[in-house]
Amino acid sequence: MAACREDAYYRANCRLIMQAREETTRGLRALGFEVLPSLGNFVFARSSDMDAGLLQRALRARGILVRHWNAPRIAQWLRITIGTQAQMQTLLAAIAEIREEGAARA
Repeated sequence: MAACREDAYYRANCRLIMQAREETTRGLRALGFEVLPSLGNFVFARSSDMDAGLLQRALRARGILVRHWNAPRIAQWLRITIGTQAQMQTLLAAIAEIREEGAARA
């Protein structure tokens, strides 16, 4: 109910999420990820050269939480919730570091 009464805040917040989602998608793609189209507050992404489970654990070790399911059809995908632009830049920087270290190679 409160969100319905605060339409301007809700719309501004939606715009921020959409902008951060698009920037994150571009950043992930630049890092070699496949990112499925999304209209929500998350993206579903996979890397062609990093194991999703190993990447999830390497991110967790850096204090960054993403979702990983070990189900056959989605075992190499991560669900990444969209946060602030600063949080998403931290995620992208961490993934770049992990890639350089080779910490998520299977």
